[in-house]
This record gives sequence, structure tokens and C-alpha cells, in this order.
Amino acid sequence: MAKLIAFIVLYTHTLAYGVIDATKVHTTTLSNGLKIIVKVDRRAPVFISQLWYKVGASDESQPLTGISHMLEHMMFKGTQKYKVGEFSQIISRNGGDENAFTSKDYTAYYQKMHNSKLELAIKMEADRMRNLTFSSRELEKERQVVIEERRMRVEDNPNAKVFEQLRLISYGESGAYHAPVIGFQADIESYQLKDLRDWYETYYAPNNATLVVVGDVDPAQVVAYAKQYFSAYAFNPKISQLKDKPPIALTKQHKQLKLKAKLPLVTMAFHAPSLNSAQDKSQAYQLEMLAYVLDNGLSKTLIRDRQIASSISVGYRLYDKYQTQFTISFIPAQGLENKTVINAIKQQVAELINKPELLTDEIRRTKAQLEANFVFEQDQISTQSYYLGMLETVGLGVDKMFEYVDKMNEIVAKDLSKVANLFLDFKQMNQVELIPQAL
Repeated sequence: MAKLIAFIVLYTHTLAYGVIDATKVHTTTLSNGLKIIVKVDRRAPVFISQLWYKVGASDESQPLTGISHMLEHMMFKGTQKYKVGEFSQIISRNGGDENAFTSKDYTAYYQKMHNSKLELAIKMEADRMRNLTFSSRELEKERQVVIEERRMRVEDNPNAKVFEQLRLISYGESGAYHAPVIGFQADIESYQLKDLRDWYETYYAPNNATLVVVGDVDPAQVVAYAKQYFSAYAFNPKISQLKDKPPIALTKQHKQLKLKAKLPLVTMAFHAPSLNSAQDKSQAYQLEMLAYVLDNGLSKTLIRDRQIASSISVGYRLYDKYQTQFTISFIPAQGLENKTVINAIKQQVAELINKPELLTDEIRRTKAQLEANFVFEQDQISTQSYYLGMLETVGLGVDKMFEYVDKMNEIVAKDLSKVANLFLDFKQMNQVELIPQAL
């Protein structure tokens, strides 16, 4: 009872400060197409400013895989106004924190600072939207950095190579999600300066970007600064001519990887709609719930009860721009064959489909957990800004941020039975097995 009361108090407190209040979100669009989203949160005199671009690995193909990520690195290498490294130095000198990230569907840059530095953050971010300088010397430096990054994250990480291989066998080469965000090694080694400049000129335009500011700010002031520093940049008509590259889904692809590793790993993938690509939006939320429920159920049965797996995880990406995957990955217990665990997973999925009433308690627990997680996550302005920017950038809109808990609470056991039966077809799944070799 004490925990329940504490949660109710926290939830009421959070609502009182407007953390998850949709009415606190202000949106506008400048004449050049720049979208502006502002969410007021006055609990501390700070803000986070993020500039999101609608470009990522899903827009790439060979020989330019990873170029969005490489351009992210180059964005810190100077403009006509600021020298190499000066951007970061100025932000740090003013007590701020800044960084960037690239994903399959977007690239974003952010600064988190005291609210008195709002103009500085917007002015500097606006400057590098169109005034980046491209140096061959800096490209070669960053090329080596990214090569080392790939070596650490992928080449020397057998599990990462398994998931990279899963993408390769699940999607056709000319479609989205085939290539890793960091790019293939051969492509990283071959970028020319012109490739990066052309990518920048094409995608880094106001009508392909969204400015998100969350914190103790005045929305009118944010818009005024945005107009002052971004309005001179022209609308790029080529943006509307760029065609989306939806995934080319491949099925029944199986691959074995023999790599130096301590433990085996198996990952299975089923093509499934994301919220953005689903015709029936409720199915996407049901798949999200299914991932949580199945993860908990498989962990209990296969790890704790039967002890035939040492690790298991279920994944689903609700907010991908295009069709996505529902994945089940596991490490078998020592001495057991992968087939034993796979058969147990199939058995549990079949039971879920045929006896959904057994899920009622687990669904109730999951709903409480998801609602609590949502409230706690919204306590951070960085989390709020991330979801606002990401949802707008992938084409869902900011309202989806405030619908999540209600949509999940609508789900009942028979819904999970239906989507599991519809999408978890083990005859169509893709699979990658890691077979450890001596280190």
C-alpha cells in the first residue's frame, strides 16, 4: 500500500508540474519550412535545445552507407564563423553540455544549458546548418575515428556482428534498414569530401529539420530567436522530391556465424509493422505490449523455471519510420542445443495464442510498470525532447507522445493472441546463430 500511495503522489505531482501535459507543447513552422516545437517545464532554470534532421541510415545505400554518421562527426569541425572545436569549447565555457546522435531515421544535435544561454545555443546551431566548412584533413582524422569506432562496436563484438548480419539477411540491399548506422567498412574508407558536402547540401535544410526546445523558456522567445537566426536560409524544394526507401523484406533467411566468442547466441526476427507503417495502429501498440509480456514470460519459464537458457530478450521498435522487426534472442544454458530452446519458445508462443486468458495478470502488471516508467522518464527534459523530436521526425507527430499510456491500457489478452498468431510465424522467420570458436 505504501508503494501505491507513493506512486499516486508522484503521478499527481508530475501532472501538477505539467511534465506530461500536452497543452504545454507549442508548435509553429517558419516560412522556410523549419518546424519549431517548444515544451515548457519550469522545474529548473535550464533547457535543452535539439535540432533534428530527417536523414539517417535508412536514406543511404552503398557505397555511401554510414555517411549520415560521418557527417555528424564533421559538424563539429568548424564553420565559416567558428574554428575546429570552437563550437564545443564555447558551449562548455558557458556551462553547457552538447552532443549529437545518428540513427536509422534521423540525425540530431543538442545543447543543454542554463536558460540565460538560450540565444547562444540557437544561434550557434543555426550557423552550422548552412555554413559548415569541409576540410580534407579533418575528414581523414574523423575517418580514422569512425573506423576505430566500428572496430570496437562491431568487428571486435561478436554479438554486434550477429545483429548486423540479421539486418543483412532480413532486408534487400536497395531498401531501408539493410545497412548499419555506422556504415560498412569499405564505404567508410572511401568517402570523398564531395560526398559529404553533397549530403549536407541536400538534407541539411530548414524544411527538413525540426527545432525542439524543452525547459524553463518562453515559447515566443524561442520562436523569435529561431526567426532571427534561421529565417535567412532558403526552403529546399528538392526535399519533397526525395523518395522514401521502405525496406525490402526478406524471409526464411538463416545464417550461421563462426566467430571467436565465449558464448553462443541465437536471434530470430519476424517482420512486423511499426506504428508509422501499420494500417491498423492498434496492432503496433499490441506488438509493443506483446514484446514486454513475452520477454517476462520467457525469462520466467526458460531461465528461472526450466533453466534451459541463461539469457533471453524480446524486442520491438514501435517508432521506426518503416516496417520493423519483432525479435527474440537467447543464449542457451551450457551444454544445451539451440533447438531445445527454440522449441520451448515455440511452445510458449503457441500457448499464448491458444490460451490468452493466462496472460491477464501479466498484462495488468505490465501496464502498471509501463505507466510508472512513462512518468519517471518524463521527469527528464532530455527524455521529453527526445520523444517530441523523434516522433515529429519519423512522421507520427508530437501528439503520439501523450497517447502511449492510454493506448497500452486499452489492450486485453485476446489482442496479444491475435497479433502473435498474425506475426510470429516461425516458418517465415529469419535467424542468425553464433557458433563460438576458440579465443
